[in-house]
Amino acid sequence: MGMISSELPRILILDTGGTISQTAGADGSLVPCSTEYIEMVPRLHEIARLEVLRLERMDSSDMTAALRMEMARLIYENYDNYEGFVVIHGTDTMVDTAAALSYMLQDLGKPVVLTGAQLPIFAPGPDGLNNLFYSVQTASMDLGEVVICFGDRILRGNRSLKENVHGFNAFHSFRVPALGELGVTVQLLDHRIHRRESSPSLYPHLDSSVLYVTLTSGTTVSILESLLGAADLRGLVLGCFGSGNLPAHELPALKKILARGVPVLVITTCLKGNTILSLYASGRKVYNAGAREGLDLTPSAAVQKMMYALGRIENEKPGLQGPARQQALYDLLTASVSMDMDESLRVSE
Repeated sequence: MGMISSELPRILILDTGGTISQTAGADGSLVPCSTEYIEMVPRLHEIARLEVLRLERMDSSDMTAALRMEMARLIYENYDNYEGFVVIHGTDTMVDTAAALSYMLQDLGKPVVLTGAQLPIFAPGPDGLNNLFYSVQTASMDLGEVVICFGDRILRGNRSLKENVHGFNAFHSFRVPALGELGVTVQLLDHRIHRRESSPSLYPHLDSSVLYVTLTSGTTVSILESLLGAADLRGLVLGCFGSGNLPAHELPALKKILARGVPVLVITTCLKGNTILSLYASGRKVYNAGAREGLDLTPSAAVQKMMYALGRIENEKPGLQGPARQQALYDLLTASVSMDMDESLRVSE
């Protein structure tokens, strides 16, 4: 797919709202509003030719797989017409959308930049003015991946976590350094994926019948046993202790879930490091039961990757059943996609 040459780059903005577009309701709580706000960013039209597609404005806690699939399709369908893309999004689930887009839009050669704000743009001292300006600027630069542009940093989207409820640097990437720094200038760092000529692949199907369960210590109720009655459960991401360890009393229920053909991807609840299921006997039992490890995937990336894998297999190989289907899913889940995980960390079983 070709590039566009012009004095100013063409940037497509997908507006899904979030805090940046909210205002105080009758009871004082923030609610989505219909007021146009992008024009409030000073000098924005001096750095790019902008077009805006306004999607449903919402609190991002209400974001759905269907809306993420719509975003991916819109970016794919408009890929040839713009140098880059900006997605305005609420902060609470921004990392989930960033991860989902990185799986649905593979082999990107242009930037897809997610941003938002901690304060409404109509409030005093809004951070959204800077975030939007820097994001449009970033969308025209030498990047070829899905990123989050927020505060003073640019982060790989599928490696990011929201770490701060109130601070203007709301996001952090604990396992991969920032891709860029925002200040007087925008400085991109060398470990980013560079802009390039490409024809991206679209995988627009997400299966949302997925759960992420974090284990707790010292409780007598089996969390996994309670899932056995969930007939619509099609994929499970399991946040285990340390390198991937599971309490012994949860193992029987895990085996039952796996026997139903539900793929289980194990990740660590730690902010740094990765799963090594072969390190301890408790982790080895999880692997032997049929679960597989997600290495250093973030929880958000692991969940969205599970949705992507289930959706892709169902769409491309609808008749696949049994062990062959399980293996096909694990092949997708355990391979690096858009640099979402470090495969060099894998220890041979």
